[in-house]
Amino acid sequence: MLIYCSARKRIKPDNPPGFDLDNEDYYTSTLPSLPAFMMYTGLEFVKTIQHLRLKPESVFILSARYGLIRGDQPILPYEAKITVKNYTTVVDGWIRNRRGNGGLNSFINSRFNLLIVRLSRPYMMAFSYLMRKLGINPCIGGSINVYSPIMGPFENCRNATLIRVRGQGDYVKRIMELPVS
Repeated sequence: MLIYCSARKRIKPDNPPGFDLDNEDYYTSTLPSLPAFMMYTGLEFVKTIQHLRLKPESVFILSARYGLIRGDQPILPYEAKITVKNYTTVVDGWIRNRRGNGGLNSFINSRFNLLIVRLSRPYMMAFSYLMRKLGINPCIGGSINVYSPIMGPFENCRNATLIRVRGQGDYVKRIMELPVS
């Protein structure tokens, strides 16, 4: 599963960090952390994890603060959002900072029977830019179901299918219709 982060977090400090990964050591000493899988509490995130019975190590998250991370990676609560205007700057920051993209190698080396991708337009644009900048082919695994308004870097994957969704409610409805083994 590849899904984007949520604005809602389990821990809500008064002055959460934003995109400033350079200050991570300071924030780590002053804020509690949780595995990403447990930190995010947004509706899409929670419904997807619960319905598909996903384990932290099988979830990859495109985090506005941290880049591409695994669900079991400890993260701090933060307030940051990728937009169509800032995605290139954000991705360049992840690449520059040694703390960004902690799950990238795991994602590249994963071989999924089925990869479910849920990224909004700005997050798909960021993921596409990240893959392009690093020269990574995202066409991994058996088949890829992309729940998004756009295919992004998956448009050249013969094993990818676009399932256009119109917002959170439409996505949650569709994901809840998926059979679970």
